[in-house]
Amino acid sequence: MTTRRSFIKSLAVLPAAFSFRPVRAAADPSRLALIIGNSSYRDAPLVNPASDARAVGALLTQAGFSVDSRLDATRGDMMAAIERFGAAVKRSETRLVVFYYAGHGAQLDWRNYLLPVDAVVQKQDDLKQRCVDLGLLLGQFSAAKDKTFVVILDACRNNPFGSAYRPEQKGLSQFDAPVGSLLAYATAPGNVASDGNGQNGLYTENLVRELGRRDTRIEDALKRVRLNVRLASHGEQIPWETTSLESDVFIFKEGQRQLTEAELEQLVEADVSEWTRIKSSKKVDDWVGYLRTFPNGRFAEIAQMRLARLLAGSEKPTTADVSSVAPVAATSATPASGTKDVPSIKTDEEYEALPKGSTYIDPNGKLRRKS
Repeated sequence: MTTRRSFIKSLAVLPAAFSFRPVRAAADPSRLALIIGNSSYRDAPLVNPASDARAVGALLTQAGFSVDSRLDATRGDMMAAIERFGAAVKRSETRLVVFYYAGHGAQLDWRNYLLPVDAVVQKQDDLKQRCVDLGLLLGQFSAAKDKTFVVILDACRNNPFGSAYRPEQKGLSQFDAPVGSLLAYATAPGNVASDGNGQNGLYTENLVRELGRRDTRIEDALKRVRLNVRLASHGEQIPWETTSLESDVFIFKEGQRQLTEAELEQLVEADVSEWTRIKSSKKVDDWVGYLRTFPNGRFAEIAQMRLARLLAGSEKPTTADVSSVAPVAATSATPASGTKDVPSIKTDEEYEALPKGSTYIDPNGKLRRKS
């Protein structure tokens, strides 16, 4: 007979059981991906984007996507690839679309630019004329109806132009996801991401591992990516997402059977049991373990608030802290003007008393919305 404790243990090892396995799926005409990884910049070369793009391309190929991969692409290469991609996106059989970019990125006047390897930028006008406006890609998406779009940008490395030109603002600017899409940044808007010291960058290393898990919603996978990257970087890099998805999206979906009522009840009991065990804990590992096992659990938002408080003393402040487990679009780095009537929440009891959908200021001073 399965005990509650053994069930919890089985949940803890579940990710390993469903980890990515190199078994290539047959190409699915409904799944389409464009992957760009730029490393060989003249003035500010990067170590990992090309290998990051290879890893993501291999993952999506295994998941049945038709993948167009471009490594160390010039502006002409990128523009042509985006044009072909846009035409393919509009096909009636295309349903799930993924765009992944690793390399240098920059912002100017609230627009985001992806940098080709041949870009020579010495002034603002060069950025507009010699780089690729991300809005061109999003414009292709807006013309395609009844599709689901996932845009992943590992594009916030520091000092993209060497000493030739310094953008006024670091990283990328925030922009909202079009309807039916999810936008994922390697780090919060205005911050920079680590290029990594290993085979892959910090963000993409975690991204490939989590997206490769079977029968895992992409939003749950990205929650674990955010948690893992935050912990590994000691709070210096916190991934960010904004989403308007209207249905569940899976990179690997193997037709997992629907749980019975008894199994659902057992899952809820396991969640409550683990919460009861750790709810008074002051150990970071307990809260990290809970969020990794139950990323969308009944107590996930409260657990994230408690973890944020425990980590606050050891982490450097960032431009924006997007550690909330629930996806929150357009979250402010600090409370926006006009928030004098928004309550500041310091305790779990105050949070639980808030009506669903309420806006509040969390213990880190960040504006949130209760989901």
